[in-house]
Amino acid sequence: MKKDIINSLSIKEKLAQMFIMGFSGFELVQENLNIQKAVKMGLGGIIFFANNIKSIEQTSKLSQNLQNMAKIPLFISIDQEGGLVERTINCKEKLEYLTPMALCSTGKVENVKAHTEIMAQELRAMNINMDFAPVLDVNTNKNNPIIGIRAFSNDPEKVIKYSEAVYKTLKENNIMAVGKHFPGHGEAWADSHLEMPAINLDFNELEEIHIKPFKKAVENGLDAIMVAHVHYSAFNQAEKIPASLSKEVITGYLKDKLGFEGLIISDDMAMGGITGHYEELTACIKAINAGIDLLIFRDSMNIQLLDKLADAVGDGLISEEKINQSVGKILSYKEKYNIIDGLNQEIENLDITKEQIKIDSIALESIKIEKKGDLIPLNKANKALILSPDKSKIHSYAQDRQKISDFLKLTSCKEVSYSLNPDDVEIQQIKEEIKSSDIVIFISYNAILNQGQIELFKEINKPVIAIAAGIPYDAEKFQKADTILLSFGYKTPALKALANIISG
Repeated sequence: MKKDIINSLSIKEKLAQMFIMGFSGFELVQENLNIQKAVKMGLGGIIFFANNIKSIEQTSKLSQNLQNMAKIPLFISIDQEGGLVERTINCKEKLEYLTPMALCSTGKVENVKAHTEIMAQELRAMNINMDFAPVLDVNTNKNNPIIGIRAFSNDPEKVIKYSEAVYKTLKENNIMAVGKHFPGHGEAWADSHLEMPAINLDFNELEEIHIKPFKKAVENGLDAIMVAHVHYSAFNQAEKIPASLSKEVITGYLKDKLGFEGLIISDDMAMGGITGHYEELTACIKAINAGIDLLIFRDSMNIQLLDKLADAVGDGLISEEKINQSVGKILSYKEKYNIIDGLNQEIENLDITKEQIKIDSIALESIKIEKKGDLIPLNKANKALILSPDKSKIHSYAQDRQKISDFLKLTSCKEVSYSLNPDDVEIQQIKEEIKSSDIVIFISYNAILNQGQIELFKEINKPVIAIAAGIPYDAEKFQKADTILLSFGYKTPALKALANIISG
């Protein structure tokens, strides 16, 4: 069947199979005709973002409508990692998940499996068949601006242990897991959404730490890997080229040395790590020649790009043999995951309340008491001031309106929201609030990346419970606190669990 399909396709249609594209809208309308044309032409896949999802039923219908329109059944994909990167943030029946680092903190593989099982049920109910997870990065750089709590750990063995439960559980649910960001984004000092980070670790350190989880996942049968828009001098010393365009990284190492035969997918080609350095057509030609099978574009690309790529094949800039190999792999995995036959599985109704209770119970196990003082359980007679960073300015948390004060239920409590990086004027205003309190509960979010939070904490002259709600390394700055808690997340499940522990 696979050969018959390939032989029936034009070069342009084969190239279309090698793209996963995004678009705006909750339904297929005049405003997103571009994506509809691409799907009818033979587009390989769709990626959903928050602006595509408002309910489970709506998303399921959108997926089905796209599949019904498709020349070849589609990968319907999503970035659903949990806790921080969740594209379902606007969904009416939203399930609130935990971050990978919070799951790792529980110390139980069965928690990761149960958590992923719930997530898989939700994705299946939406007719989504590919998830860009788990994150296999080892977060060795405390100041990493983009990975942090998205990683399971700074220890490769823990990343291996807990990520395995994610990709195996997704696979059991007929959802294709995509491990990312090869060969490891955890040591980066910059965000590849904005620029191309450079990682200058020697080859041995890369292999022993950052590549280790990918190597193990390949051995365990992971079917797809996403490659980072990050430069690694260990692979490319002469030229500053991202791994996603590097033949040395993809073909020479991932395919030839690690023996990976699965799908190789680029990170979003509209990210600054690519667009700041390459013209669109050039980047696509380099990526395909390097060994990429599927290219992601978050927006419906200019359809003329496919014509230009077809011309590049005709001009000998891309070999037709490489195109056929990639399309053959894509179709093979669509067969493997029952996508090529267009099978819709019967999905049981998802009991949101019941599943959220399970997640919340795991959240309670994830909270780490870094320093146990005398302030918890909290004396409810004390007048408490809660200082919490403004959620509306934090990616993926803007829709989460809950505050820890909603769950503490103290008789005398005030919660003041502060800017993510407060200036001297704001700090002085908050000092006035502190004067009238008996105890302060100070919540930080990535304070080591936002010096204003550290300066604010220094001004607290009352007994204080410090909570690191983002990266756990903030705790190093809070040693004067009576009690230090780590939650590895700042969404509702973490806030409920924190309130439970603080209240005793």
